[in-house]
Amino acid sequence: MTIIVSGTGIAGMSAALAAANAGHKVTLCGHLASPPPAGGIQLAPNGWQALDQLGLFDAAIKRATQLDHIIVRDLNNGATLTRLNLANRYASIGRADLLDLLHGVVAKHHAITHHPALISQAVPHKDGVDLVLDDGQSLMAAALIAADGVAGLGRRLVTGAPSDELRHPISHLGRVAMRADIDAADLPAVFAQPASNLWLGQGAHLVHYPIAGGRHINFAVTLSAQLANSHWQAKIFGTNPLFEKLAMGQFQWMKTSVSPAGSPLCWRRGRVVLAGDAAHIMPPHLAQGAGQALQDAASLQQALTAAASIDDALASYARQRTSAVSAVVRKADISGKIMALGGARGRLRNIMIGLAGPSFLQSWLADVWAGDPAMAE
Repeated sequence: MTIIVSGTGIAGMSAALAAANAGHKVTLCGHLASPPPAGGIQLAPNGWQALDQLGLFDAAIKRATQLDHIIVRDLNNGATLTRLNLANRYASIGRADLLDLLHGVVAKHHAITHHPALISQAVPHKDGVDLVLDDGQSLMAAALIAADGVAGLGRRLVTGAPSDELRHPISHLGRVAMRADIDAADLPAVFAQPASNLWLGQGAHLVHYPIAGGRHINFAVTLSAQLANSHWQAKIFGTNPLFEKLAMGQFQWMKTSVSPAGSPLCWRRGRVVLAGDAAHIMPPHLAQGAGQALQDAASLQQALTAAASIDDALASYARQRTSAVSAVVRKADISGKIMALGGARGRLRNIMIGLAGPSFLQSWLADVWAGDPAMAE
């Protein structure tokens, strides 16, 4: 029987490719995003390791922008707190570029069929999963890989979480992210330099880095929901001359909630397993959302290839990823709380980061970026 994958984002398409690479016939269910999303993502060494395992490294790196440094600065006075040289592969890529790459590979794979419908019902049993699609069709699957997001059917089925709770998550500490994809020609040339920049302010922080070979700059500002409802650009950017154009409010920003970090203790119910956002709510503070979704797929591919049965493969995958992801989720949550500090605690944070130097930042990120040891064997 066919393995069904629900969800057509990065997690879903990479999981479909993983199952097909392992020798299974796959049906990918869901609507493709239209228009393609703007903005970019950062991929650390673990994300590139996963792309290599999936056979996508060479194609992806051609679309990526290599980043040479992570620079942490004080948003209020512009002082550099620390600068980490990136010796291993660390690069940005447009979200639309990565999705386009995945879609192209999935569309050409002889073992993958795309069905543009959503799964409305799923009943797992000993030998597989019975599915009903929202177009009325019924399917039988050997397994369901649910990569349909935090509010999707898969997470509710595996964890038993209430639908309303997942569709309307409470913002983490009342915080939101304001995102923008800005043409580099509209900004000072310094923004196109190949670095990931983190600016720590008083109760807010800014991340920006170039994408599309430096032609665009991806911005994300995390701040309180209350501040985001007022003239936040002037308040966040107004103290630093570098951000003069951003302070004027001439660019369009998209608001998204910052959901509380978390990963369920169990990723599997029978022959249903979770992947991507359905499996882990990853705050953006360590830039690991896409990277962890790609690692899910690479781990799934390895498990399906090596195990004697689908049951053994899904059990191995769920066990390994549950343990690995929970540690990353915790670090992302802690990092977000540190970045949100204001007042005297925020000033002390900046002093301590400056005193600790790049070695502390490197040690904090080392295990996050290390990837899945099982995939390296």
